Amino acid sequence: MNKFAMGVLMGGAAAFAGIGYLMQDKKTYHKMVRKGKKLASRAEEVMDDIID
Repeated sequence: MNKFAMGVLMGGAAAFAGIGYLMQDKKTYHKMVRKGKKLASRAEEVMDDIID
């Protein structure tokens, strides 16, 4: 359990550091946002197809 908790804390710290880096680099941040929007729209289309 102790190793699991340490892994969760380290993973959260790494994710926080990555997000902080992306916020500093505006060009990379905007590129990631655009890719995220494209992926979200594709996922929405797939879910609509599955539901129909």
